[in-house]
Amino acid sequence: MMEMNQINAGAHYPAPSPFSPATGVLLAALAYSDNLSGDLNIHLPNWTLVWQGKVTEDGNTGFIALDPTGQYYGMGFRGSLPPLDILEDWYAFANWVLEDLDVVTEVDWQYTNSGTAKISHGAHTAFTNITGMTNVLTDSKLNLFDYLKTNAVANNKHVIIAGHSLGGNIANVFASYFVSALAQAGITYLNTSLFTFAAPAPGDSGFSRDLDSKITNAWHYENVNDIVPKFPVFSSVLEAATLYFPSPSSSKITVTYHGDTLSLYDGVLVLGTLLVPYGYKQQARNYKVFLNALDSSYQRDTIKDWFLQAGSQHALVNYANYLGVNLDRKLAARSSVI
Repeated sequence: MMEMNQINAGAHYPAPSPFSPATGVLLAALAYSDNLSGDLNIHLPNWTLVWQGKVTEDGNTGFIALDPTGQYYGMGFRGSLPPLDILEDWYAFANWVLEDLDVVTEVDWQYTNSGTAKISHGAHTAFTNITGMTNVLTDSKLNLFDYLKTNAVANNKHVIIAGHSLGGNIANVFASYFVSALAQAGITYLNTSLFTFAAPAPGDSGFSRDLDSKITNAWHYENVNDIVPKFPVFSSVLEAATLYFPSPSSSKITVTYHGDTLSLYDGVLVLGTLLVPYGYKQQARNYKVFLNALDSSYQRDTIKDWFLQAGSQHALVNYANYLGVNLDRKLAARSSVI
């Protein structure tokens, strides 16, 4: 089983510097919490929950917390969780990527500081729902952007934006919007930081270049053995076909796709080929890649073990461990798909 650096529930862990990847991974983890105030007190002691979003119709949510110095507003996003059946069936997984994530339709992205850009229709839908979220902590009508503009930007405080998996996808899109919307309103603001973990690429090369250029303190993390951040980038999806050597080996596993029987290796290649026309691309600035060891519990040459290995590798606790950050057992479990 995966090794977890964890603390017991009810304990407290010294908070890292707010302006660090360690804080970013904690904000991303806290977005999965079902007891946000309590977990915030454990993992980021003396931070104050100031804005908590109502879960959107597509299962996304986010929150804002203020650090003890009053200088940093930390935001964490949680994306909708994938259905469990995608961990057992290749067709279900391919359908989830192509249709549920809606990466085969792109829309123009208007929030750029330079050039043109496109993002997936799925990312745009999530963005639209997130920006329309209401705050469950108060009757205030301020949405995420207006709250940050009024409280952080107007007072020249720092904003930290973070997310894991689809939450990281949302974090990239919201960060792009946040910076450009301020610029389009004539506001100069240079205090935005961005931390994403295992985030699928939300847009094309125009989107990634623009995001890289306008947020210099942006850090993106990918575990080599994690298939999720490889999507929907064509070249990276091809790499996913060769993961998990020596086992579970995709070349030794057969799957059925649209009535045809083929190796999982070939299935991944087919899925990657379908993504070629869209030109998705990950960010380049501070894109950090690390290798997490295979989970010894899932090394049989079966489709189930291949997906369980993928799920194990995608767990946020792997990213926290890489950064030397502890998560309590409950929060670690909530941020894992298996």
